[in-house]
Amino acid sequence: MKGLKRGGVVCAALFVPVFIGSLAAQENANIRKGDPVKGKQVYQVTACWRCHDIETGVSKRPPAPSLKDTYNRPPHLLVDGKKHMKHTDEMFRTIITEGTKAMNPRGAVLTDEELDDLIAYLHTL
Repeated sequence: MKGLKRGGVVCAALFVPVFIGSLAAQENANIRKGDPVKGKQVYQVTACWRCHDIETGVSKRPPAPSLKDTYNRPPHLLVDGKKHMKHTDEMFRTIITEGTKAMNPRGAVLTDEELDDLIAYLHTL
C-alpha cells in the first residue's frame, strides 16, 4: 500500500512540471511579438502620424493623443469617457482595430502581423 502511495506521489511530482510547462508554452504561443522597425513603417504608411505625435508629447490633432511614452502614462480618461488605468497591448489592439469615436477602425486595413509590428513600435516611443 505504501508503495502505491509513493508511486502516486512520484507520478504526480513528475506530471506537475510537465503540466505547468505545457501551460507556459500555450501562454507564450498567445503572446505576439512584432518588429518595431516594421511597425514604424506601418505607422508612416498608414498615416498615423497625421494625428498622433511621437516626438513632443503634445497632440497634433486633438483629441488624438501623442503616442510618445504612451505605455508609461498615469491613469486618465479618454474623450469617450473610458478610464485607462494602464495602457496594454490588448487595449491598443482593440482601439486600433475597432476604432473610437474620434478614430476610424483600422482592423480591415492592417494584418495581424502589421498590428503586432505597430504595437512593438509603440513600445519604443
